Amino acid sequence: MIDALTAYNLEKPLLAVLSTFYGLALLFYSPPRVKFKRSVKLAGFGMHLFAFLAHTFLLYLRVLSTGRMPFFGTYEALLCVSWCVSFAFVAMIWKQETFGYGRGATGVSWIIVFIAFMIRLFAPEVTAPRYLPPVLNSAYFIWHVIPGFVAYGFFTMAFFTALTSFVSDEKTKIKRRALAELYLWPGVMLFTVSLGLGAVWSRLGWGQWFVPEPKLIFSVITLGVFTLALGLRHSKGAGHKGFPWLVILGFALTVFTFLGTNRGLHAFM
Repeated sequence: MIDALTAYNLEKPLLAVLSTFYGLALLFYSPPRVKFKRSVKLAGFGMHLFAFLAHTFLLYLRVLSTGRMPFFGTYEALLCVSWCVSFAFVAMIWKQETFGYGRGATGVSWIIVFIAFMIRLFAPEVTAPRYLPPVLNSAYFIWHVIPGFVAYGFFTMAFFTALTSFVSDEKTKIKRRALAELYLWPGVMLFTVSLGLGAVWSRLGWGQWFVPEPKLIFSVITLGVFTLALGLRHSKGAGHKGFPWLVILGFALTVFTFLGTNRGLHAFM
């Protein structure tokens, strides 16, 4: 069994490994015109999968070093969200058309992990294990955060597929928007569960079902935009054409909600 101090000290070298393999996977996902291009991309997927498994082990080390789920502070949130982006990609790899979006998934994971690595190197005091008050150790809080973070991963992949759907080829456009819908459905369902459990946690912890603060308000708006996108996905005319724009808008709101509204009851982020 790894003790808490050893688990914490192992984070730094493991972050270096993650940064390296996510970066290599990104390079291999984007090979030049070579004869064995598909084999090179498959090698990139192998590196991505290895990095994802190592990333999972890193989160496990964080649990050992803190004695809780790793949701406290920007450093831990970055580690979780970057893992969730790769998870969303790996979870849908059974759909052959999703393979080409490995570049987006590994690129986002690499950037976020690299930022976390820099924080670990140059601001280690921010990454030192901290212990949460009882209200933040509630099971309702934990199950409120987990589906929310995983939903962020699916929203990210939906954003990439929607963004690449602006092509002249109608057949390709239809396929890519169908992939955006494929990623969006689990994201919306998980985010809905997250908000519901968040309301229960708020009621038990603070005595109110709904606390009107920025993160909650923008989370509801974000969910509304993505739900509207799904509702218009199979409509005709302007609604159908607006689907990818709504996905992009929803993703922009997701980023803002994650990074720009950490105050009040969510100041621990």
